[in-house]
Amino acid sequence: MTHLSAHPARRFGLLDRGLLRQGCAADVVIFDPDTVTDLATYPAPRTLAEGVDDVLVSGVPVLARGELTGATPGRALRP
Repeated sequence: MTHLSAHPARRFGLLDRGLLRQGCAADVVIFDPDTVTDLATYPAPRTLAEGVDDVLVSGVPVLARGELTGATPGRALRP
């Protein structure tokens, strides 16, 4: 199965992105589509969304069970 993110990753030459596969950098968001909602506003732009349970960046949990873990594994991507 090809995921939507695989096409732009390939286009920009990011060969280790866009697929959930061993050796790839996994950026994954796990959410409940029935409860996900954005709570951010212009005065409070960093307010976390509701209904987002877990976020992994490069395979490292940055949000676990709705709580920030303190991990910051992300990096700027350059083709």
